[in-house]
Amino acid sequence: MGVEPCLFAGDFNVIRSDIERCGGRPRNRVAIDEFNRWIHQGGLLEMNSQGGKFTWCNGQQGLSRALAKLDRVLIDANFLSLFPTAHCLYLPRTTSDHCPMVIEFLSDPFSYGPPPFRFQQMWVEHPDFMTLVQKVWSESVIGSGLFKLATKLKKLKVALRVWNKSVFGRTNTQIAILEDKIENLENLLQRGWDDDIERELVRSSNELSSWRLREDIRLAQMAKIKWRMDGDRNTKFFHVWLSNKKHRKIHQLRTSNGLAFNSPEAIHLGAVDYFSDFLQRSNPVREVPDLSSLISSVINDEDCVRLCGIPSLVEVKEALSTIHINSSPGPNGFGTESIYNLWPGKSQLMGGLN
Repeated sequence: MGVEPCLFAGDFNVIRSDIERCGGRPRNRVAIDEFNRWIHQGGLLEMNSQGGKFTWCNGQQGLSRALAKLDRVLIDANFLSLFPTAHCLYLPRTTSDHCPMVIEFLSDPFSYGPPPFRFQQMWVEHPDFMTLVQKVWSESVIGSGLFKLATKLKKLKVALRVWNKSVFGRTNTQIAILEDKIENLENLLQRGWDDDIERELVRSSNELSSWRLREDIRLAQMAKIKWRMDGDRNTKFFHVWLSNKKHRKIHQLRTSNGLAFNSPEAIHLGAVDYFSDFLQRSNPVREVPDLSSLISSVINDEDCVRLCGIPSLVEVKEALSTIHINSSPGPNGFGTESIYNLWPGKSQLMGGLN
């Protein structure tokens, strides 16, 4: 679609697949394919919905009864970015053969609590990044190898948070400021040539390119995309991808005993309670028989010793290089890219591993 947010709602009189109907005659396959093609070509998404699975009923009884999902709300990425929590409610049918449809616009209830630390790959591109890392990494810590590594990573998180706030701030805000500045400089040059203005324009343009690259890296990391396109298509593509991820966020959790959780706190506690109960059950676990005698030996003693040995520095670095930089980080917020860029402190890394 265009740059303006788009929403299409109503009775489309067509389903998207056979799972959206029950009973009745088979639907026109050509119409289904054309409808899906129109949705795909327009870059549309189906709005999250609550209520019945089918929105239309022919009102007949027995084998003649037919139900289908003919009513829906379709939106584009621009709309989803403006109203990420909007959703559709299908109310019970009364006098009509269609379900009444209500669209709700709510504030995001899932934005709660302090944001967790996440190592940003765009930091690596800054010339002062390694200086900051080496400063924190050189501080003396007493303890075991693993304790030293954990303590230095904690200190590094604090330092990176402060540095990110003072140096980077919000990348999209920095980009907007530079774009306005470049526009003003170009307007001044159109009125009359000036060497100082020309130099400032070149400097600002280069700085804008750097900030756009950082924004692309940030969005690619958030979207967990393992490849990036070149050119202006990057940012728009990542925003669509992230909007689609946000669109699939869990808004309701229903347990096996029928309880429904709707708030983020309730969903969080419900999941914790479920797995705590599952993992702490007092039912005795049946003893598993020893089947090792049935498994033939596939490696010799020399290979066994090598596999059980402590990996070398080269082996650790090679293993890290096989993991993509946009893979999900660990619980401490540091991913593969961060560890790889902390390699100057390899002695602490190996100490923690040993």
